[in-house]
Amino acid sequence: MRAAQLIRTEELHMIHPAPKPARQDTAASSPEARADIVLAVSEALARSIGAPADLDSILDRSGYSKKDILSAFESIDDLIVTIAEHKASLISQPLVRSARPGTVDDACETLVAFGRVAWKEYSTTLVGFIRMIMTEGARNPALKKRVHEAGQVMVTLKLQEFLSAANERGILSVSDAQLYAEQLLGLLREPLYQALMLSPALRREEAAADRVRASVESFIHGCGSTRSNTR
Repeated sequence: MRAAQLIRTEELHMIHPAPKPARQDTAASSPEARADIVLAVSEALARSIGAPADLDSILDRSGYSKKDILSAFESIDDLIVTIAEHKASLISQPLVRSARPGTVDDACETLVAFGRVAWKEYSTTLVGFIRMIMTEGARNPALKKRVHEAGQVMVTLKLQEFLSAANERGILSVSDAQLYAEQLLGLLREPLYQALMLSPALRREEAAADRVRASVESFIHGCGSTRSNTR
């Protein structure tokens, strides 16, 4: 009799299986799930040149729904700000790894490495990201402000800190680190400006490394110091 009851119970489970845990139960507590979403949306942004820039279209290309995202983030805005933070961290890595340059050549090579990462992001993911922010920010000024502070402000700050350190060590002559940082970033944003003005964007990937080096060397020349050794 008991065996028959067990069989019937198993049959019921096959017909009506126990409900699976909601996505929120696993994703909300999983950094990996958040990272996967950030990566997927970033890839969708990188493929968005010539495609609709609204958030719904980008999420559709990412393969994640708003419900999926809300299972891992408190809001859609939080996801967008997290992407801005991620990109700022990625672009700033060369500066963080070499925060105290020893010579002009050290500073130049670090800025070239920084420039190459920045140029790549400004010609791919950040094109779609900025287009999206231009669309979404018009009706959500608070989000636009948060993204600016988490992204552009943080990159400028890291570059400013690097230039200040080079100035303190007598490697470069930088009278206003913030102004100089903004000037260099303006040079490195060339592909972003092109992409926002031209459709499709001009792509000159084969010349990107040379153009970055030329821009950095011109910048270094403009703020060069006669002292190339450490103090």
